[in-house]
Amino acid sequence: MLRRTSHHLAAEEVLLGTAVGLEVDGRRRQVLLLTDQRVLRVGLRNDVPDQLPVAGSRAAFEEVGGILTVSNAAGRLELRGVEPAAAGRVELLLGWHRSRLRSRATENLRHVRIVPA
Repeated sequence: MLRRTSHHLAAEEVLLGTAVGLEVDGRRRQVLLLTDQRVLRVGLRNDVPDQLPVAGSRAAFEEVGGILTVSNAAGRLELRGVEPAAAGRVELLLGWHRSRLRSRATENLRHVRIVPA
């Protein structure tokens, strides 16, 4: 499935994780691609993928129904029937990415000392 959906990735994007499931309201297979820049929900047909930026995104997994939800201020992407291990990886990777973005904020720099020349 990854081969069939990877053409949606840009040349400079790095694929971090994937999850396979079904449409929430349908029966078609969908693939969630998590990259360093965005989250894509891609069908196996040549549909235009739904996407969200990674910045500000969160993942939540409901074990009943195996529903994985990735959301941020721009919207939400959902899949059902997702394996718990794949959903856990997506949650972990998005959480890691969020913590890295927060740690880059200049207000949290504590070990920087400016020495005059």
